[in-house]
Amino acid sequence: MSLVVATHNLMQGLRLPALIACYRQLRAERGLHVLCVQENATGRDGAPMHASAIAEALGPSYAYLCDAAYERLAVIYDRERVDLVDSSLVPLPKLERLSWFERMYIVGGKTSQKYAQVAVFQPREGEPIVAANFHLDTAGTNEHRAGQVAAIADALRARGRRVIACGDTNAFSFRHQVDTLRSVISALEPLGAVDPETAATHFFSRANEPKLVHRLGVLVGKLGVDVPGRYDVVCTNLDTSERGQVATPDSDHDLVWAQLN
Repeated sequence: MSLVVATHNLMQGLRLPALIACYRQLRAERGLHVLCVQENATGRDGAPMHASAIAEALGPSYAYLCDAAYERLAVIYDRERVDLVDSSLVPLPKLERLSWFERMYIVGGKTSQKYAQVAVFQPREGEPIVAANFHLDTAGTNEHRAGQVAAIADALRARGRRVIACGDTNAFSFRHQVDTLRSVISALEPLGAVDPETAATHFFSRANEPKLVHRLGVLVGKLGVDVPGRYDVVCTNLDTSERGQVATPDSDHDLVWAQLN
């Protein structure tokens, strides 16, 4: 039996219907059994939570996991392939302060506590799998983000042997971005959890969000200037038969997936 595990930053769900169409297509073409999403939220004007809408669109066997204490992360999963055994939120090292520039693009203009969402799944065949869903701080240094990954690695190590870490690393660098990413996620390597891919997954030119900095990024992108980078990963120590990504122009992040045996 194989499982297709994916991760995607929803870009606040601003264009959720188009993203849901991509998830449905991936499910039809490859399968989609665990989907970790970031920037989850309750929909506008009384619409259901993004994760709820995604699960409903994928079919009756799908459920979603979201902790009310931190709704920004959610996991949608296929109950015909896996059972949810346990879940928890793991606090990550908190950024102490923001620079003047960081206050321009961080919602609320102040630091906030970030968490990883950790879930234990029991597949229909095989041993339990521990999955961590994360969205590292946008602000701060890559060294700070590496410290957050170290906390995630500790949480995985304490909960099981077969692990997956999915999410948005925000590993920004003007030069040598892939090397920067490898440094940020290096704490996962002792667990054998790796993502060997190098293709860019994040594009500033697609960041159609209301903040002025995002709008400037889109404007500059239309002029042909962007700094694409690989931010999004599926790191695992399970046998992986195939990896890929889906271009999703209705988010500033592409979806990344892996087929696990």
